[in-house]
Amino acid sequence: MWLGNLIAGIVVLALGGAVIFFSSQLSYSSEFGPGPGFLPLWLGIALVGCSIGVILKTLKKTDRTGLFFKPGTRIGVKMLALIAGTFLLFPLLGFSIGLALFTAASMKTIGKHALIVCGLTGIVTAIGIHFLFGRWLDIPLPTGLIGW
Repeated sequence: MWLGNLIAGIVVLALGGAVIFFSSQLSYSSEFGPGPGFLPLWLGIALVGCSIGVILKTLKKTDRTGLFFKPGTRIGVKMLALIAGTFLLFPLLGFSIGLALFTAASMKTIGKHALIVCGLTGIVTAIGIHFLFGRWLDIPLPTGLIGW
């Protein structure tokens, strides 16, 4: 697990550095308060700080043996695939349906819920997102081919 922690720390360090770099191209403040670059900059700084802590803690360990992946890693990889698939399908399915399918699939993957419970939760999620954001708050969401 030592090598896995080291690789993860380096990857998160690179991600934090990229967030800091790209957020520095946005304005830090605006006329009325924080600008669009404020939150990403501080999130990038937090990512870099946490990753440095993980890297240093990992490098201080003397026991460098063990499994590269822990048993729960398979679920994490499945969840990453679900997240990537959801974002790739947003233009086709739309936000409401895409997030509903993600909710149902992640419930099945992580929680081992019954298929009917996952399906009903997905339906309630799609309807809730569509009406809450699209109708009541009047926030335009990507609709996809179906129009939801």
